Amino acid sequence: MMTPQPDFFIRRPAPITTPRVPLTANMQQDQQASVEQLAEPTPPIGETPPAELARDAAAGRRGAAWRLMLWIIANDRRAMIAVSSFNDDRLAQHLLEFMALGTWAGKPFVVPVPLRSAYARTRLRTLFMRGAGIDHERVKRVLLQALYDPRPRMRESAAYLYTMIGELQDAPVLMELLQDKDRSVRLQLVKALGHTRSPDAIPALIALLPDVDERLGNVIFHSLTQIGNAAVPALINLSTSSRVWVRWNCVHALGEIADNRALSTLILALNDPDHGVAWMAAKELVKFGRLNVEPVLRVLMLKDTSPWLVETCCYVLHEDIQRYAQLKPYLEPVIKDMRSMVFNITTPNSARKALDQLESRGLLHGPG
Repeated sequence: MMTPQPDFFIRRPAPITTPRVPLTANMQQDQQASVEQLAEPTPPIGETPPAELARDAAAGRRGAAWRLMLWIIANDRRAMIAVSSFNDDRLAQHLLEFMALGTWAGKPFVVPVPLRSAYARTRLRTLFMRGAGIDHERVKRVLLQALYDPRPRMRESAAYLYTMIGELQDAPVLMELLQDKDRSVRLQLVKALGHTRSPDAIPALIALLPDVDERLGNVIFHSLTQIGNAAVPALINLSTSSRVWVRWNCVHALGEIADNRALSTLILALNDPDHGVAWMAAKELVKFGRLNVEPVLRVLMLKDTSPWLVETCCYVLHEDIQRYAQLKPYLEPVIKDMRSMVFNITTPNSARKALDQLESRGLLHGPG
């Protein structure tokens, strides 16, 4: 007869353990925010009406300021009415200062945890957008003043808001300030000019390129892309630059704008000495649809069919076949010849034959 074993003799399954995962920067920030939330409970917001808080906050009272901001991020209707109807520039000035420097009316204060989040900053910024809070004329007045502030972070914050609310008539002021000594301010001003979509900004943006690094240069090209068709002639002129990243960005911008005037430039770029530029040209040409077929075939007929050119043209024609099935019988033989060992001999004749057939059947300029 077996004797019952005491509990400490019973074999229990080993506890399940999970591997330790290294915390990313965002996870660490979230963890820190949670710790702060526990360690620093938000003080009571009180019963003071938001309209009264707005008056006191404009006068520089920090206690009223954070209470008003808590009402704002809670989307309290009374707070929104108080902000939108408040007829004093000081409230908008102090809000901009808080977002830029973390101070209120020049005085530091302990910011409640809910106001330290990215959401809170975004929510406060929306007050400066048209129809979302502060009167639009007041916003423009306050931001214009801040663009000339001696503190770089104030100028940067004002320029950043122009990237969201900038209009055509704002371009002259933004262009005037493009030589700001602070790089972060210049970067936001360049973005803001793109948002205005002003053709007058094109020469000013182009003039910056010789002295900027690649990162700021990329932002300049993004702004030129936002301006659109008016920037095409300048981009075509820049496409022959000796700097690879400039040519790459030109090709990318021309493809994004998709103006037919850029077709010949993109075709030439298929044989660019830098492979990255050539491949970007191939990818951007696909966006022009069947309009790219004729110039691609002609370049295969007239240019020396180097392996590089064949590779990029092959990609474009293959994408055309995927998009337009009716082109397959004519373009597939060209692609086959481009992939052969004697491509430099067979491709020109094959491209000429395909072009003649497509022209005779009227397939070069169909829909799409």
